[in-house]
Amino acid sequence: MKTTAVLLTMLTMVSMAARAQTARPVNVKDIVELELLTHTEVSDKIHNEGTTSVIVVTGGTEERGPHDVLGGHTLMAHHHAVEIAKKLGKTLVAPVLPIAVAATGLRENTTQPGGVQMPPDVFKAVQIAEIESMAMNGFRDIFLMGDHGGGQQQLREAAEEEDQKLAPKGVRVYYISDFYNKTHDDVDMYLYEHKLPIGGHGAMMETSEMLYLEPAPGVWVRPTYKTVPFDATGQTPEQWKAARDARMARQAAGDAGGQRGQGAGGQRGQRGQDPNAPPRVNNGLTGDPHPSSREIGKTLADITVNNAVSEIKKVMAERRGTTQN
Repeated sequence: MKTTAVLLTMLTMVSMAARAQTARPVNVKDIVELELLTHTEVSDKIHNEGTTSVIVVTGGTEERGPHDVLGGHTLMAHHHAVEIAKKLGKTLVAPVLPIAVAATGLRENTTQPGGVQMPPDVFKAVQIAEIESMAMNGFRDIFLMGDHGGGQQQLREAAEEEDQKLAPKGVRVYYISDFYNKTHDDVDMYLYEHKLPIGGHGAMMETSEMLYLEPAPGVWVRPTYKTVPFDATGQTPEQWKAARDARMARQAAGDAGGQRGQGAGGQRGQRGQDPNAPPRVNNGLTGDPHPSSREIGKTLADITVNNAVSEIKKVMAERRGTTQN
């Protein structure tokens, strides 16, 4: 018994020493999340390090099938915003808003509980409050973006109105639409080219990204994603491609009606009204998530980050005459 106790003590001491060697002190310079900094550290970043840009991103809380957790939009938005900030440099990320407009599945007597939403006018007012808070804090370039389809119009309106209001003070506000709109088009094209299921809600895009980002298996995506029943989107890959090509042609011709349809909750590739279609599953999942993987998720997450970074650099060059460093 005595020998066992000595051995346990030695193992404990070795384990503690190993943890001490691998533990690293916090490097404030590496932190980009506003809420993880003190006010003095934020002040130093703004006034001494030139960190005068901030990302204001909205997530969302809604059902996305019985396999993906409700906070998916917020979890993905946070990761993407942090990566965008790190790529841009001299940029912080405001706390991610977990509530957007028109949460999918939320209705009276819902069978898919858990969603949280705001009316459009309230959501817009919150965005304006966030923008003006960031301007008071000393940020000069404020980038608005959202991971959820509902609320994109209000994000644009808030950014345009506040940009006009704050520009005389040297503060510019930008709506970064490519974070959502171009990304979903690019993701669908990637899925089309790799012969993977296209579109839907809680399907390939969200499930793969959450598999890639989750801290441990099963935390954000339940293993049932491989077998969960789902409602089809109602489009074949060829129909999707034809519809996309037609929409892109309208956009190129300057037709406002060529904008990407988002639906009330930002769902994509909704099921058509085929009278011969099998009965609906109605479990909140549209589209096939079965082939989802961490590897696909990394590719799709990179698309989101790179699209936003490219647009931010473009609009900065247009309004400031310079690129983001």
